[in-house]
Amino acid sequence: MMKKNILSRRKVKTPQSFAFSEEKLVADILQEAKLLHLPQSTAELIANKVVACVAKWASKRTVVTVDDINRRVALEAAKYNADLAYVYQNRGKII
Repeated sequence: MMKKNILSRRKVKTPQSFAFSEEKLVADILQEAKLLHLPQSTAELIANKVVACVAKWASKRTVVTVDDINRRVALEAAKYNADLAYVYQNRGKII
């Protein structure tokens, strides 16, 4: 009986959904580019190209996760700036 009471009190985490926002993604990329001291015009150009490719890729999928988007952003950013791709892929981690 004791085990049953303990199990019934546990809260189950439900996955949080989010809406893909191109503006937020551009802002995130620009923030990472600023940390790398990339020129503003270069960073904006890279961010716009990367977001356009990621948005096109995401529109073809029914479900994508945040990790999927982060991996895709890093993949696309690597075409323009390897350092930016590395930092974006490893953000939130100790480098």
